Amino acid sequence: MKLKSGKAMYSGRFDQYGLTGQQLEQLHNTLFSMLLDIKKICEDNHIAYSLSGGTVLGAVRHGGFIPWDDDADVMMFRSEYEKFRKVVKQEYSDTYTLAEPLEPGYIQKKPKLMLNHSVYTEVSSAGMPERYNKVFIDIFLIENVPASPVARKITGWVYNVAFIASALAADYRYPSPVILEKCKNDKELNQYYSLRRRLGGIFDHVFGMRFYLKICEKVSHSSKVTGWAAIPAGISYNREVFKRSLYARLTEVDFNGVPFPVPKNYDKYLSNLYGDYMKLPPESDRQTHSTVEFSVDTAES
Repeated sequence: MKLKSGKAMYSGRFDQYGLTGQQLEQLHNTLFSMLLDIKKICEDNHIAYSLSGGTVLGAVRHGGFIPWDDDADVMMFRSEYEKFRKVVKQEYSDTYTLAEPLEPGYIQKKPKLMLNHSVYTEVSSAGMPERYNKVFIDIFLIENVPASPVARKITGWVYNVAFIASALAADYRYPSPVILEKCKNDKELNQYYSLRRRLGGIFDHVFGMRFYLKICEKVSHSSKVTGWAAIPAGISYNREVFKRSLYARLTEVDFNGVPFPVPKNYDKYLSNLYGDYMKLPPESDRQTHSTVEFSVDTAES
């Protein structure tokens, strides 16, 4: 049985957990407030950053959030992130928590800026420790990568294998009770999730989940500046490889009427990720995360 991506397998199966229009608007407002805080932190402390991925696409194509999207992303070089994390931990700990790779119970390969006094639980993460089920913004780290395409391919293969192993081990260690319940009446989903968990059990008992997470962290981070950079995250080590200058040269594009930095050559960046990015995808391809629980304590935030 082919292991499809979780998003492809879960899409359409958990429609009862989709956000209502009012909830999506509240989530967008919350995420935008978080983006404004990131902007302030970075500008006040001379930290270079940029919007990333679908958030760049939203700024360029929609002037804000992609209407059906339910997350937000930023990116920065690792050296800039080190400055960012120091400020957040020292000055913003009452408002935000930084979840970082290799923390106990955290299975992601990228940091997340999480909003305290909020709840955001996706179907796939419903079995995770509660402290990581919060409204978040993904922070993608721009890393140095080998200049040689062959070396990048080999490094990418090692990263991708470790990534898959850690993700499967996470399904074994932190199974989603929502998915398990759905599996009782969905044969295809049951086969898919059972296979993931069986393989995950093997990986978790052979070296362990943390071992594979350490490989991802080690392989993705290099102090050697080659002139090439990428964002190793997900199974995409070789997907966002560019000359370092593409990530370093920025311009500004309005997002909800506020200027935010994006790659100056955003056409090349977005074309690499999405192809004809100005063309709206068909409604059937407009995937969102299925959300079991969402709330924000407005009194606190």
